[in-house]
Amino acid sequence: MTDDQAAPTATDGLRVGEISQATGLTVRTLHYYDELGLVRPDRTSSGHRVYRGDHVQRLYRIQLLRALGWSLADTERVLATQEWDPVGLTTRSIEELDARLADLHRLRDRLAGIVGNPRLRDDTAALLATLKEMTMTDQVVRRRIPTLVYRDVAAAHAYLVRVFAFEPGRIDVDQEGHAVHAEVTAGDGIIWLHRIAPEFGLDSPANLGAETAGMSIIVDDVDEHFARAVAEGASIDYAPVDQPYGYREYAAKDLDGRLWAFMTPIA
Repeated sequence: MTDDQAAPTATDGLRVGEISQATGLTVRTLHYYDELGLVRPDRTSSGHRVYRGDHVQRLYRIQLLRALGWSLADTERVLATQEWDPVGLTTRSIEELDARLADLHRLRDRLAGIVGNPRLRDDTAALLATLKEMTMTDQVVRRRIPTLVYRDVAAAHAYLVRVFAFEPGRIDVDQEGHAVHAEVTAGDGIIWLHRIAPEFGLDSPANLGAETAGMSIIVDDVDEHFARAVAEGASIDYAPVDQPYGYREYAAKDLDGRLWAFMTPIA
């Protein structure tokens, strides 16, 4: 392919090898879906399979349902009826992924504790607890979601994404167009941003003049994160410093005066 030739797209049509490379699905799987009638690609005059945008949509739906544990037979039935609910099913998939991430994070912390403490490697009780974490699949508590209250939810969302480099999530508005709920992702978890709600006793630190909790976030490189926050105009409480509890950290406030601590473990 020369420099002035565009790469093939789903609109132009992708051959089976190209769609395999683009999606990670094996050619054998794509052929099987074709045989079952789940995804019937177009054919060239010479008989080659060609996948276009509508085929990609269908592949996405199949893999989403498969990730939720649906059989191919049930997947075919859902796709042939009005039961397909893209938002609802995608939300379910996100919730299941978050639950699995929480389990993995808990197990990771336990394993890290064993690595950091040689005595635990021969501690039967510690090893039994770790084995339980490895094998237990049904947890009472599946996930924690901190909820932070802001005067302007949309502005807080934009600030956290721009200044602290969080991943942007959904923003929900009321009938007047005011943001009442938003989400950002920080590492392994989601943070909800909530409107001021007197009916629930929820108010912003900016109105109260104080707060009763802070947020601590682990980052790869605290000094690099600090430089970004400064460049984006963050209100810095203190620059990176090595703390006696084993972390190098700095602190900054958000738009409503809430304190955030960003830290990296000291090697």
